[in-house]
Amino acid sequence: MKKRDFIKAGDTIIPIASVARVDISRIEMTGQVDITLKDGQVLTAHDFDAFEAVMLLHPAALEGRRLRWAKNAWAFHNLVAHPLMQVMVWLGFKRAAIRLHDVTVPKPVGLRVAKF
Repeated sequence: MKKRDFIKAGDTIIPIASVARVDISRIEMTGQVDITLKDGQVLTAHDFDAFEAVMLLHPAALEGRRLRWAKNAWAFHNLVAHPLMQVMVWLGFKRAAIRLHDVTVPKPVGLRVAKF
């Protein structure tokens, strides 16, 4: 097994294969996700571990959320990866195109602070 086959929640390392569902409804406000395992156990990942878990499981789930990104973090993903993905799909490499997409989604650097 590779490092990317596991996620971390608190002091627990979880094989991705044992994850049944992930609730990301609190990631913006508290930086937490609840990970429900196939045996029904619910674990909570916080801050970096929460973001990393979502990035490994389904990176696109973070797109459009109120998270803080490094300046121009999306430029490479949007300007290079998306067009390259399209070419890869046309050439019949759909799986590799999706993998390219997921690998190039930038990781958030924190939560965006609301300005009132």
